[in-house]
Amino acid sequence: MTGHPRSSFAERRYCVDVVEDPAALQLILESFARDAGRSVYVAIETPDWSWSGGVAADELRPMASLLKLAIAMAVEPFLDELASQRAGDLVRRGDVSVLHSLAPSHELSPRELLALMLSASDAPSARWATACAGLEAVRDAACAAGLDPAEIVPDDIFGVLGRGTARNAVDLMRAAADSVRFPACAQALRYAIVNSRIPLGVTAGDFDIAHKTGTLLGVANDVAHLSCSRGEVWAAFLSEAQDDTLVAGYDMGICTRELLEYAGLQVSRTTSFYA
Repeated sequence: MTGHPRSSFAERRYCVDVVEDPAALQLILESFARDAGRSVYVAIETPDWSWSGGVAADELRPMASLLKLAIAMAVEPFLDELASQRAGDLVRRGDVSVLHSLAPSHELSPRELLALMLSASDAPSARWATACAGLEAVRDAACAAGLDPAEIVPDDIFGVLGRGTARNAVDLMRAAADSVRFPACAQALRYAIVNSRIPLGVTAGDFDIAHKTGTLLGVANDVAHLSCSRGEVWAAFLSEAQDDTLVAGYDMGICTRELLEYAGLQVSRTTSFYA
């Protein structure tokens, strides 16, 4: 990789003109996918060069809450036609939901429910949005990102569940993060709750981060759009049958940090998101 020092006050600053060894980027991805049940797909785009690569990027895995991206895109066109909802009418006993913190009579607008579904991965909001948009509309949104509609099935807890690939996850994020087509989705994704997966490897001051996580038993997923003045990165990590999803998530952050540093996009080195 060629680089030119830009400043002496940072631990590492580069303005990369070209990555001389793309194979090195692929090796970084393989370091994440060394364990069984893991997939990754990454696309890096800068004014001077671009690169994409993956490991098991087209292997079907549980998408978990990444499918909330499809739900959100399906319901956003109807938001102005939908009525506000009381928190107590949406949340159920046993739900892990931010709605439990609200008075049962508290009303939320459709836009607020969409925002909670994406930014807090709220399941009751996802059930509501799926019911409003309809299963076929959700399948159509997923299909536009390359998912097989037959893989998307209704679910009483999450709205829908299904399988897809890491490449599908990036395409879903590209669509949902488009502020022209889906402004409500794009805004919510920019304010998603930060986790210790992809964001772990990103210096907040260097990048704007839009991401969506997905978790089930043994499943840890994350997809993100990372943008900075020197370029942008689309990354998706899927994993299943993991003995420890915390470790899988940590490995996503480490892989992300190594990619950004090798590509010269990370201005300042960090060992954690909060560093």
